[in-house]
Amino acid sequence: MVKTVVGEEAQLKALEETLSASASPAQVGLVVGKLSASSDRALAYSLIPTPPTDSGAPACSLLRAAPNPKAAKAASSDASSSLDFDVDWVAEHARQVSRMLLGGMTVIGIYIWASEASFKATSPAVLSQVLRAVSQVAPLYGTGVDERLLIHISYSPRRWACRICDMSSGRLRPCDFKYTKLLASLQTFRCTYNFEIRLPVVQAEPFKKVISKAISHLTKQVQNAKALIDGVLFLDDMDNTLEGPHNVEFLVPFKNNLPAEV
Repeated sequence: MVKTVVGEEAQLKALEETLSASASPAQVGLVVGKLSASSDRALAYSLIPTPPTDSGAPACSLLRAAPNPKAAKAASSDASSSLDFDVDWVAEHARQVSRMLLGGMTVIGIYIWASEASFKATSPAVLSQVLRAVSQVAPLYGTGVDERLLIHISYSPRRWACRICDMSSGRLRPCDFKYTKLLASLQTFRCTYNFEIRLPVVQAEPFKKVISKAISHLTKQVQNAKALIDGVLFLDDMDNTLEGPHNVEFLVPFKNNLPAEV
């Protein structure tokens, strides 16, 4: 269970300054980072704004509520404006970004740039819906994590707040948020796993589908493999903090190290 979100100070503050200069009333984007079931900290490396749709419309905008004649005249117009999202467009953005990320980084949630009043006027169910759509197209394979991040950057008043969304229930709960320097501690590993496979050409079925089906059994081989880092067998107590990049090769058990034929 995530209790604290740690953000890369330089990246996140740079985006905040860009958003402040844009004078945009609302914006949505993706949180790129790392979640792990073995840690109660979520790491946020960068925030990526979701671009406008093909028609030029923003992915997030203010939805004006119907005027209430009984409401006090002193109430601000922003206080009655909730956030409206193009959920499908945000999900498509998450799908494409997740495919381009390096290993060890994933789309772990969304951020919202909006005033405190607009954020509070938005139903938690709407926010959960956006997060659920993102999680479906950018799943966290092999992590055992069923949570996503929601970072709210408020410009009125200026402050950051973070919430964790449980995907099974859709419930949002607050968590701590702080800055630090994360990117300097990252290591680069180039991983190689060689295999040989023979396939017949079948025109009736998409080639990508044939390939995916044929190599699906290789997942267990990689999971059972031993890793060589820079030619040295990896051990749990090994010091891998030296500057990279490091070259990683996988050794599978001899009985499994045979060409696959279909």
